[in-house]
Amino acid sequence: MHTIIVGVDQSETARKAAFAAAKIAAACCSPLHVVMAVNRGQSVDVSVGGSDRWHLDWLSDAEQFLDGLVSELPTSPITRAVSLHDPATALCEEAERLDASMIVVGNRRVQGVARLLGAVATDVARRAPCDVLIANTTSNRPEESDQPDDFDQPDF
Repeated sequence: MHTIIVGVDQSETARKAAFAAAKIAAACCSPLHVVMAVNRGQSVDVSVGGSDRWHLDWLSDAEQFLDGLVSELPTSPITRAVSLHDPATALCEEAERLDASMIVVGNRRVQGVARLLGAVATDVARRAPCDVLIANTTSNRPEESDQPDDFDQPDF
């Protein structure tokens, strides 16, 4: 059973890529590993009236986002990781570490030749130790069910 890896950030297109990867993982009976690359940031203390104080930092924000996303995905088992590397490096290193069979990325920035060269999807495809699927996350097609497809033959 080879792991399927998906890269996410807090965008709607990344969320769509995560659901696409979850459907594939469920159909293949493979574990899903969700990876989020973050930049090292600063922590912030927030006071809101009276004695209410919160300490916010970039790492706990990323982990909280991943916990929420993972709880919505229609497959299991799911693991997750937060990486301090750039997105392409994070995905490729996790794929190598886990001997993954596939990396799934969204196509948010894969538009036009000039932008294609710097896209995360292009960098991952160039460096990945496994297959790469670029999920169509920017089309205006109707929302699909979050449940795995049955992969029935189409009616012609």
